Amino acid sequence: MFYLPITYHDVAASLLGIGSCIFIPFLAVYTASLLRYHYTHLFATMQCAPPQYPYWLPWLGHTIPFVFGNSSFFRTVTLYSGKLTSTRVTVAGKELYVLEDRETLKRLWRNQDLSSPIRFYVHVLRYFFGMHERALQTYEADNSGPFARPFTGSDVLQRNRVDYLTHQGFKAAFTGPALAPTAERFRKNLDAKFRQLGLTHDWVEMPDLFQFFRDIHGAALLEAIFGPSLLAINPTFMEDVWAFDDSVPWLARMTPYFIRPQPYQARQRVRDQLKKWYQYARENFEESSVDADGDGDPFWGSQLIRYQQKAYLQADNFDDDALASADLALLWGVLGNAVPATMLSTYHVIKDIPLLNRVRQNLKWHLQGSTLSNAKLSELIKDPLTSSIQAEVLRLYVNVCVMVNSPHVDIPLGKWCMPKGSTALIHSSVTHMDNNFWNTQDGLHPVQSFWAERFITDPQDYKSGPVQAESRDKDLPNPERTDGSPYFSLQGLESSWMPYGGGNAICPGRLLAKRVMTYSMALMISEYDVELHSHDLVFGTWKFGMGIDKPKYPVPFRIRRRAK
Repeated sequence: MFYLPITYHDVAASLLGIGSCIFIPFLAVYTASLLRYHYTHLFATMQCAPPQYPYWLPWLGHTIPFVFGNSSFFRTVTLYSGKLTSTRVTVAGKELYVLEDRETLKRLWRNQDLSSPIRFYVHVLRYFFGMHERALQTYEADNSGPFARPFTGSDVLQRNRVDYLTHQGFKAAFTGPALAPTAERFRKNLDAKFRQLGLTHDWVEMPDLFQFFRDIHGAALLEAIFGPSLLAINPTFMEDVWAFDDSVPWLARMTPYFIRPQPYQARQRVRDQLKKWYQYARENFEESSVDADGDGDPFWGSQLIRYQQKAYLQADNFDDDALASADLALLWGVLGNAVPATMLSTYHVIKDIPLLNRVRQNLKWHLQGSTLSNAKLSELIKDPLTSSIQAEVLRLYVNVCVMVNSPHVDIPLGKWCMPKGSTALIHSSVTHMDNNFWNTQDGLHPVQSFWAERFITDPQDYKSGPVQAESRDKDLPNPERTDGSPYFSLQGLESSWMPYGGGNAICPGRLLAKRVMTYSMALMISEYDVELHSHDLVFGTWKFGMGIDKPKYPVPFRIRRRAK
């Protein structure tokens, strides 16, 4: 028997050959996709699908960076030659359109053929909020759309039009007659909670401004919509809600229970307390319990919640367990961004003494001798400086993902299009940080920094306003005030400033959020002195696409009642 000597070089050559055989197909896939990507960008005619972003593996595509590195991933795939663009990505075999360039978004938001992405709703309700499969079947079967008139060809029963029923309830509650009484309940709740703190003219040390707003302002807002009984019979409810909020990124990534059980436990605690509250409210509510404003009541809290009890429970496959998941989604939507945005608006004012003095002076002028508790919120929200501060906070900190679907027809979007049946993603943080669009005063106020006056336009200063001069839409009418003074306006920003989404997908709660932010800031700066201690305000990207992330470190402060 003869043995052939095998050398190190033979082994290395064999491994190299095997590796080449494995690697070459992947390289070929990537090279082909790269060439198609550039060709589509450079030579595409009108009305075609955006180019597919280059990939190595056909089915897996962009799944790993999409799930685990989504912040940097989305900022990378939506740039071409230094400008925002639109593209397509593949996630676990599913194709998603990522739309970010302004011309495409302008056309997208105006289109009336778009629908809610029911598959996305089902995914979120299942994995974020724990809705059971029977109720999800009702969502999956709803192809009637979010409008009063069902889409052509839909035969969904009226009671099972959960998409439309949800939109209808939110619009009535947050943009209709219920808006004013809801905002007024928030004001009274917040005033009462500050009185309960018993603050005097002596300084009181507090460990964290963010947690302070969660505890005080969050509870006031929750009670304005869900009423006082929910917290009265569930003393740990707010603590559990915020524990759930902190856990959402784990649920979004579908982390298994055995690896990290805490998110599932926090979610279940909230859902159990909601079901306990349902029983209590049903046993105690009577029609005579409704407030004089026709909206609020001490048991269900508002017409919105009473409406949801009827609308959801008449739908097939819905029960209290499914309703608790739907209410948890509403809770998270109401509190998750409004409270941290309110905190950050107040934070930036109190840390800048000259800005604080200006805001206080403006508030004094609006009050005109009246007390804050008697002031008209509809007038307070018109202040240009306060409005600019809020808009800048939302631009700088809010990163949300909006999903839309084209279930019935192709959607023309100028250079690009959305074919029938496709789903599109729009990430606000990408457009919010567009250096080619936002005014930075020649780099003095970078897009990554807070600038209180970014959204104020001075008619006497052509370089003022939120948009760079060369990027402004010349076809828009001039919204300047007749008295020639500086003004606040969001006109022309629909495709760049999107903390609430856009088009038919715009958040109906934005009007209530503005009133919450305005009154909270006004109360904090007019009635109290607040001093921040040494701290680092740092945010991560773990919650990217789901709103405002939690600061990594506490923001210690001290507070006292102001001397009149």
